[in-house]
Amino acid sequence: MSVSAPVAGLRERHKRQRRERILEAIRELLRECPNETPTVERIAALADLSPATVFNLVGPREQQWAALCDALLGELDACLAFAADEDPREQARRIVGETAELFVADAAVFRQLVNSWPHSGPLLQENPVPQLRAALRRGQATGMLRPDLHVDALVGHIATACAGALRHWAAGQISDAEFRRRVRFAVDVVFAASASDDCAAQLHAPLQRKQRQGSR
Repeated sequence: MSVSAPVAGLRERHKRQRRERILEAIRELLRECPNETPTVERIAALADLSPATVFNLVGPREQQWAALCDALLGELDACLAFAADEDPREQARRIVGETAELFVADAAVFRQLVNSWPHSGPLLQENPVPQLRAALRRGQATGMLRPDLHVDALVGHIATACAGALRHWAAGQISDAEFRRRVRFAVDVVFAASASDDCAAQLHAPLQRKQRQGSR
């Protein structure tokens, strides 16, 4: 006998709720003990579930990191909404800035994730690439950026610089403020280097201001 749609939907909702309890338990344990990776047994106890349920719904350590990564990227997608007429450079700066803020807001969790999980690269090297790509293409469409440049290459430069800043931040080598500054600076450099003749002065101005401030 097939399961009715309402029953199947209820089961799926309960499954999602249990999975979210598991992820929140992992976050809480990482906040309490940033230098320890939570065991399945501790996660299960805090989530009030069996270890078997934790293992079945999320999985072992590698899959726990992946689930936290997916949750972060889902939160990022939800918070990045842009006006159609927003300045493309400011849009790109806000994309990387909002991403950095999500890391900083739960630093104990994401420092551990970046430092302990070798596959954490997609956090900034592959995502939020679609949003950055759209901002850069709008920059070309509005005449701000040169039309002959390859957008994916430009996005790659931004993402690589941001990923480097993320790893320095996760290792405690730079402050929260410096992390925020570096990801936005990566956008400023790419836009200045890609500027059309008409917008060159406008897009070089932020870098010139930073140079003057740095020389004081």
